[in-house]
Amino acid sequence: MRKLTIGFLVAMGISASDLGAEPFGIWLTETGRTGAYLHVEVAPCKGNRTLLCGYIHETFKTPHTEIVGRPIFWDLEQVSANQWVNGRVWDAENRKVYWAKVTLHKTELRVEGCLGILCDGQSWKRVR
Repeated sequence: MRKLTIGFLVAMGISASDLGAEPFGIWLTETGRTGAYLHVEVAPCKGNRTLLCGYIHETFKTPHTEIVGRPIFWDLEQVSANQWVNGRVWDAENRKVYWAKVTLHKTELRVEGCLGILCDGQSWKRVR
């Protein structure tokens, strides 16, 4: 049965990495207006392992090292194989909190903050 499943997936052009793609790991944010950027560790939330969180792992080109360890997004619920919604995201530049959604693409993690129907965000690249 396993050979049949793998054969079917190969025939459909689906790789094993597409099936097992997860957002977990360290991600590089886009550079902000001041030139600062972050490495964010994406992992299950510490208080509820069924939800997705992102914690600031390291800061670059900023004196604000006190934010290391702080959640940058939290409590996102998985609604499909590659999308999480209904959480919150903290904008490190303006220090405000918005509704969040995260979408995993092949080579990036799209992290968006929303105010009503208006959303904006960043596309992060995987570090590891």
